[in-house]
Amino acid sequence: MEKELILFVDDDQAILESSEILLSDEFTIRTSSSVSSAKEIIKTEDIRLVVIDLNFEGHEKDGINLIDHILKEFHQIPFVVLSGDKETKRVVEATKRPLVDFVTKDGDHDDILRVAIRKGLAERKEFDAKKERSIEFKTKSPQIIKMFKNIDKLLSSTSNASILINGESGTGKEYMAQYISKFIGKRLVAANMASIPKETAESELFGHIKGAFTGAVSNKIGLLEQAHNGVFFLDEIGDCSLELQAKLLRAIQEKEILQVGSTVPKKINLRFIAATHKNLNELVEQKLFRLDLLQRLNTFTFELPALRDRVEDIEYYSTMFINEFSNGEYYRIDPSTYEALKEHSWPGNVRELRNVIERAMIFTDRRTIDSTIIYKALNITAKKHVENIKSKFNLEAMKDAEIKDAIIKTIEATKGNKTEAAKCFGVNYSTLYRWIKKYDLDSLLPSRERGRPKLPTNITGVPTV
Repeated sequence: MEKELILFVDDDQAILESSEILLSDEFTIRTSSSVSSAKEIIKTEDIRLVVIDLNFEGHEKDGINLIDHILKEFHQIPFVVLSGDKETKRVVEATKRPLVDFVTKDGDHDDILRVAIRKGLAERKEFDAKKERSIEFKTKSPQIIKMFKNIDKLLSSTSNASILINGESGTGKEYMAQYISKFIGKRLVAANMASIPKETAESELFGHIKGAFTGAVSNKIGLLEQAHNGVFFLDEIGDCSLELQAKLLRAIQEKEILQVGSTVPKKINLRFIAATHKNLNELVEQKLFRLDLLQRLNTFTFELPALRDRVEDIEYYSTMFINEFSNGEYYRIDPSTYEALKEHSWPGNVRELRNVIERAMIFTDRRTIDSTIIYKALNITAKKHVENIKSKFNLEAMKDAEIKDAIIKTIEATKGNKTEAAKCFGVNYSTLYRWIKKYDLDSLLPSRERGRPKLPTNITGVPTV
């Protein structure tokens, strides 16, 4: 059986050597005599647990610095404090952190330390098992990767607090809720408050008893009761009526529900997750959302950025969707594809991108995806394309390379029709022709026109729409 890799960090070389000798029968021991070198080891090696001294005499950084670094960057790694300090400020600070154990250097601490390490490794295995159960939130965005580190840290704690997810439609709010439920190993029941009719919302959420209203021919268990001992996901909570908000507040606050027509409350045990694309603080100011409910829901708040704000994911997701729709067949992806995709603002976010890629795969007849196909899938005309460029760039301040790029893409968008391209820029063909000659774009011209003498280059002004 492979031994777990344990890192000992101590400025006392004798402690490092003795620990390695005494514990190497059960663990693989790695040692470091400074906090700086320990950080490098943790970054590059699969360290399962760290044993940390607090006092590094004469060093710039002490054990507390390393502990805080682990909590921030490698929260999955448990740590044990092994220190000779007994009544110092560092000891007090260390015990405020979520350490596995605090072991004092008393000359006979080896057995106690061994037990503490085993306890920490058991916690690490439990964390890894939870992570294994969870689904992967696919992303290349450093912002989202950092966010999920914080989510993992929260879910690994004993907290059962509510979570609020903010983000535009299509950014992945429901997927994040699924990730959370999988991580903690509990069943997820969801209710979309934007799609449940207001007339039946209370019955849908809380259930009803027979005879509670016309048509209630039997008892009905509501979604909240169905989610008992699991996770309840309130999607689009910003669309919830004030009357229903009051009843939800009671369910979250008192952990009990009251079925429609009943006078006997039922106890429930749930973790609540809510999501919305609306600004709940603004709704509170407008008296459309209860402040006390918001305060119950937003104990921990996570913001999913829009797709246009994470350019890394535009290329990553589009490639992923192309592979999904290709059915194993090879498609050539022209570099202009990604450039065209990155120009779009993606109001529908990932959901919209998936639909666009699916349309592009149908529109292409040569198993080649390029900017022309993407513009068609986006239903963007050449004129609209230039408007998009203008909205992104100040044409008066554009550099030559940017102007060249705009001309190339516009001619591509008009499928080589220079007259149409000129109209998009609001100029006549001769002006566009001079720009093409000025910026050495002769390859865009028909072969019969390429041999004409190059026009003077003292052309001023840039295209405007």
